[in-house]
Amino acid sequence: MHCILVILVIIFAYFRGDWKNWESYYPTMLYISVASFIYEFISHSHFHLWELEKGLLNLMGVHLLHNIIINPLMGFVFLSHFPGKLKKQMYYYAKWIVLFWAAEWLASRFSFISYHNGWNIWWSFLFVVIMFPMIRLHYVHKLRALILSVPIAALYLFVFDYL
Repeated sequence: MHCILVILVIIFAYFRGDWKNWESYYPTMLYISVASFIYEFISHSHFHLWELEKGLLNLMGVHLLHNIIINPLMGFVFLSHFPGKLKKQMYYYAKWIVLFWAAEWLASRFSFISYHNGWNIWWSFLFVVIMFPMIRLHYVHKLRALILSVPIAALYLFVFDYL
C-alpha cells in the first residue's frame, strides 16, 4: 500500500507541482521532513501516538517513504497552488484538511495506521488543522514557524504525558 501511495503522490506532484519554482519550496519541504523525523526520534523507543503499519517494506522503509517522499511532496503541491485572497485561502485550507483527514480515516479503517497512548482520529484532525497553516507559515516566515513549532510540540508532549 505504501509503495502504491508513493507512486500516486509522485504522479500527483509531477502534474500539480510548481516545478519551475521548486527551489523556493525546498526549505519548507525540508521542514516537513525534519519535523516527521523528529517525531520518529522522540517516539522511536516507546511513545508512539500513531504508527504506520508495515506492508511489503519494514517499518524503517515505510517511514523513510513517508518522511522523504510523500510528506514533502504533498507539502510542495499544497504550496504550489496556495491562493492569494483570504476567502479562497480558507476554502483551500479546508479542502486540504478534509483530504488528509479522510485519507487517514481510510488508512485507519484498513489498518495502515494505528493509534496509541490516547491518540485517535480526532487528534489527527486537530493536528492537520495546525499542520497546514504551519507549512504555509514556514514558507512565508521560516523563523516564526520554527519558533512556534517548539511550543506546539511541547504542548503535544505535555497533553500526552511524555514529559
